[in-house]
Amino acid sequence: MVPPDDGADRRRFPRYSVRIMAAISGPGAPQPVAVRDVSQGGAFVTTTAPQPIGTELQIRMSMPGDQTEEQLDGRVVRVVEVQGDQMPDHITGMGIEFKLTAEQREKLRRVLMSYVGDQD
Repeated sequence: MVPPDDGADRRRFPRYSVRIMAAISGPGAPQPVAVRDVSQGGAFVTTTAPQPIGTELQIRMSMPGDQTEEQLDGRVVRVVEVQGDQMPDHITGMGIEFKLTAEQREKLRRVLMSYVGDQD
């Protein structure tokens, strides 16, 4: 039985708002995306062609505040599609859950903590 959605945020890691250009690859040709938020657990990316939930993919991006580019494995866990809507605050994209090694997770944690400190 699935518990009712009470609107509570059940994320394990805090999200940080970013604006990073990235690329995803998986089934089909690589496609550009824009990362809107990122956490140690995943990211939300905007794209005109979201992949179906469950799709395994890789995302290549430069981490906020870091000069290195990373390729992270992930899986689509959420899709937001707004078709035919011209409202600028409505987005089409997908939530990606990262599948990180312990080393990748620690590096991402350090980069995000540094990025947050730079925002103060």
